[in-house]
Amino acid sequence: MYVYRSSNAYATWIILLINILVFLIVRINPEIIIDLATIPVLTLTMTQPYRLLTSMFTHYDPIHLFFNMFALLIFTPEIEKVLGKPRFLTLYFTCGVAAAIFHAYYIYFLFPVRTLLTSPAIGASGAIYGVMAAYGILFPHRRLVVFIGFPIIAPAIIVIIVLALIQTLYALFAPFSQVAYAAHIGGFLTGLLITLIYKPGLRRIPETFLV
Repeated sequence: MYVYRSSNAYATWIILLINILVFLIVRINPEIIIDLATIPVLTLTMTQPYRLLTSMFTHYDPIHLFFNMFALLIFTPEIEKVLGKPRFLTLYFTCGVAAAIFHAYYIYFLFPVRTLLTSPAIGASGAIYGVMAAYGILFPHRRLVVFIGFPIIAPAIIVIIVLALIQTLYALFAPFSQVAYAAHIGGFLTGLLITLIYKPGLRRIPETFLV
């Protein structure tokens, strides 16, 4: 058990509320998606870099929003408390930005097709996969339930590694999918690296034994 640097998870709830607010705005004016999304060719040239942030708060439909926010509420609050708000926000946004950049360069080097290079990408998944990587590193033995056709209960580190491997396979064999699997991988790897840097500085609560 780690010593909490923050007594609450307010930043998580603010991120959640902003996502919901932006979603409602998008529902009123769907055309705004193209102005908020990342587009690989623009990311490669660092044109309109604000898109790297705005895309993280933009979702296509209620299902897209629900699953990302559901994952946010599962993994993020305790990570925020353990890391503290400044480090948590650095983790979250760095993973989201890195995910978009990874996605752009992945397409550029492996699938340089015009339709992919100009296709908009939105969603908080890259940042959330980064938080998931952090959760797996900090709480590897926590039990998680994952549905792969049927429910499986396993330690967090196993569940999260399996999910990352599945995303990698999809990225390699389904490049034209509407899901930006490479962004998930980029967010995951970035979260892994940042958490490994953070971890040595985190304090643990000494374990006590009853006799």
